[in-house]
Amino acid sequence: MANKNVQITRLVKLVAELRRNKYPNTESFSKLLRDTDLYENHGISANPRTVSRDFDALRYEYNAPIAYCAKNRGYYLTDTTWEFLCPVLDENFLDMAIIGTRLASDILPQPLKKEVNDAIDQALTTNNPEFFDTAMIESLLCASGIKAEIDPEIFKTVFDAWRMHQTLEITYQSPNAAPSERKFEPHIIVFHKGLWYTKGFEAGTKTIKVYAIQRIHRAAFAGVPFPVNKQLLEDTRKNGLFNYDKISGIKVRCDASIAFYLQEHQKIKQFKIDRQPDGALIVYLRPAIEHEVIRWVLGESGKVEVLEPVSLREKVAAAARQVYEKNR
Repeated sequence: MANKNVQITRLVKLVAELRRNKYPNTESFSKLLRDTDLYENHGISANPRTVSRDFDALRYEYNAPIAYCAKNRGYYLTDTTWEFLCPVLDENFLDMAIIGTRLASDILPQPLKKEVNDAIDQALTTNNPEFFDTAMIESLLCASGIKAEIDPEIFKTVFDAWRMHQTLEITYQSPNAAPSERKFEPHIIVFHKGLWYTKGFEAGTKTIKVYAIQRIHRAAFAGVPFPVNKQLLEDTRKNGLFNYDKISGIKVRCDASIAFYLQEHQKIKQFKIDRQPDGALIVYLRPAIEHEVIRWVLGESGKVEVLEPVSLREKVAAAARQVYEKNR
């Protein structure tokens, strides 16, 4: 295993320990690596001096917000929303590369995203899936900063079914409903806003389904392969994970206090900005999902005013009144 790949594997495990609030330090993490090699033979042991360089790599190469806690004699993340953007590795770590690129599609900018995804598509046909074991999945799930717990065994089954184009039999728990048995073709796996989802078709149909993986209570291969549907992949890239209707003509006025971050996001999100004399911005959004816009406006705590359309402005006002009534 190349030295860089060995370090990346250590970093994945180190981030997992930080997210678990285990307060690792150079001595304790070095011991953990030795124990891991003893039982799992991954070849990633490192002395405390090397581990110290790993901490520096997280700080300076990946901008990890790490601080030392004297009480617990170890390090912790000061910002739990920080994301570890794991780089793409060589062919022996292709499954981790998939996690770092295709599954977390918002990590890489174009044109690098397309180049990496094309390389992964080409290599997938010859890669051995057995490397991506349950222990590694557990570390990666923790390192990704997920907002809901996922059973690593279930994730592995869903991941392998997606990778090998195999239909799944799952037990799924929808909100406010009893668990139900379903057959599902997992065409896509994606990390979206802190949660893992799989998107595909109800088995034997063209009915699109999106399942949150943390709500899958059981998953098993059904023994039925399915062909890849490239149209579903293209539609998802173009329109997003969910099939919500989008509203057009959204115009908002944003206070000067949030103008800087909106200007930072303008090129990526491709909205139009008119700067006002008082420093405020008039922002013309691209077609967007209604409930996501409402949550954004409310989340800015009065710094955003919806100007158009009137129907959206009324819904924001109604939602704000509900918040007021419940919290006054």
